[in-house]
Amino acid sequence: MPSTRSYQRLHEQVIARPGAVERLAELRKETLAEINLQEIRGVLKLSQTDLAEAMGITQSAVSQFERGDDILISTLDNYVQGLGASLRIAAVFQGDGGETVIPIQIGSKTG
Repeated sequence: MPSTRSYQRLHEQVIARPGAVERLAELRKETLAEINLQEIRGVLKLSQTDLAEAMGITQSAVSQFERGDDILISTLDNYVQGLGASLRIAAVFQGDGGETVIPIQIGSKTG
């Protein structure tokens, strides 16, 4: 019978390696950048019909939105709210000192 290790112990060994934290953070960013809206909805176990109801639109509109390449921010905000989350938009600048992230406010701020 093969020996097994707990995930926690394996995780600790991986993290202990030089540069592991930075490599894992980069991989995490790359992975998140590749996840599309349909996959997020699937992970949350929501059907297009469920989400359409939460958004107040039709299932076919959700389908069209998920396949779209050029979407309105207001529609994306409505979609994300339908998932039970909030939308945040930021400009990311790369410079000699690393990455600078500046939140973007769209429209007028309401209290």
